[in-house]
Amino acid sequence: MGSSAQSSPAKQDPATGGVWHVVANVVGAILILGLGVFGLLFFGRSPEVPIDTSRQDAASVAPLVETAEVKSWNQPFHLDIDGEASTYRILTVGAEVTGRVRKKSELSRSGTFIQKGDVLFEIDPVNYQLDEQRLMARVAQAEEELRAIEVDMENTAALLKLVQEDNELQKDHLARVQSLFTRKATSETEMDNAARAELTARNAVQMQQNQLNTLTQTKKTRQASLRLAQAELERTRVDLQRCTVVSPITGRVVDDMREEGDYVKPGDELVHVSDSSRMEIKCSLKAQELAWIWQHGQKLDSQPIATSESASAAAASDDSKTADPFKMPKVPCEIAFEFEGVETIWDGYLSRYEGTGIDRATRMFPSRVIVDEPEKTRVNSSNSQTGISPPTLLSGMYVTVRIPIDSPVPLLQVPAESIRPGGQLWIVRDDKLKVIAVTLVRVDGDSTLVRQEGASLQAGDRVITSPLASISEGMAVNVQELPPAANTQASEPQAKENQTGATQAADAGKEKQ
Repeated sequence: MGSSAQSSPAKQDPATGGVWHVVANVVGAILILGLGVFGLLFFGRSPEVPIDTSRQDAASVAPLVETAEVKSWNQPFHLDIDGEASTYRILTVGAEVTGRVRKKSELSRSGTFIQKGDVLFEIDPVNYQLDEQRLMARVAQAEEELRAIEVDMENTAALLKLVQEDNELQKDHLARVQSLFTRKATSETEMDNAARAELTARNAVQMQQNQLNTLTQTKKTRQASLRLAQAELERTRVDLQRCTVVSPITGRVVDDMREEGDYVKPGDELVHVSDSSRMEIKCSLKAQELAWIWQHGQKLDSQPIATSESASAAAASDDSKTADPFKMPKVPCEIAFEFEGVETIWDGYLSRYEGTGIDRATRMFPSRVIVDEPEKTRVNSSNSQTGISPPTLLSGMYVTVRIPIDSPVPLLQVPAESIRPGGQLWIVRDDKLKVIAVTLVRVDGDSTLVRQEGASLQAGDRVITSPLASISEGMAVNVQELPPAANTQASEPQAKENQTGATQAADAGKEKQ
């Protein structure tokens, strides 16, 4: 039994097995954490990005630029404003009498040019002819009645003269009878008979006088009746003339509303006739354009522009009550219409504002230009061939209004391609770029006019015309020297490319101003 006990394996201690289990867990956690740190350090490194140093190298080198000279501008410039030609006035020719249209002239058709006095319509005059005959008979009757009254007045006047003589005789007879009666040479009966005879004679005189007065008043009444009949006859004859409708002016028929056989009454419209002796141009002025016009108009009239202070100060005088405080200066201008390379020009002048002020939709000032002689034209042709020119200014033409402005402030001329967005110029001084904000006045083709404000920009400065990718104030630049011929032609492609940008910059500069 002792030998079997010695040969069996020894039993393992439980405490020792638990220690080894804890150690294994700790070692495994450390291995896992180490592998994670190793993976983060090995795979988590950012890749090296290659750095392009070409821009830094280019920045260190001054860019090559093309420049142009800033020139002084001492001439008047033009404000070009788009407008539309319209008729100065359109007259409505209507019927003035009642009747049926008996005849319609071919001249009354729409689009026909007519002269003053041309017959347009004939209205049936039968009723007015009958009225004329009736009133002529009434006038003749009134004249005969008046003539009969005059005869009665003459007869009554003759009778009045006779009874007056008889009255004088009766007065003398009464005086003699009274003298005899005083001397007791006659009877009282004779005295009464003589007094009665004198009274009868005096009564006869009074009756004839009353009859003459009545005839005189009747004559006045008949004369008034005669004048009334004559006035009615004259009115009928005028209506008879109105049965023939004629054109009141020389112009063109815009539209016709009546045909032959239509029944019309006074007030019915027959045709519309446009006055061709004058034309108007409808246009709208921006605030800056109107400011230039005011300055130019003030120079022409040599009178200050009316303000609210001056208007209120002059309100006490009677003459200032009828003055217009917002009167448009009578500035002369040209109206140009281009068709197939031929430019037709008319002379006109600014006349008035349309409405009461600024248009709420466009924020501009609607204005009117008057052309007094629309048939008097001048022609400018851009080619040697004979072009087509309209003989007169027609309604509906889209024209350009050119207003010459003599600037009271100095102006400078720069190339259009030198204008940068926002109304800026890049000039070169001491081989360094300088950014200057300017006020644009006019952009015309390849050139632009700007205000000379202070010493920031002067005539003789060099302005950059070539494009640059990026700029900064004071950056160094190299000016490219070009021959005189090349200097004027080198930037023509760029001028065309930047023309749109220059125009936008001009508008931005005007809005800023």
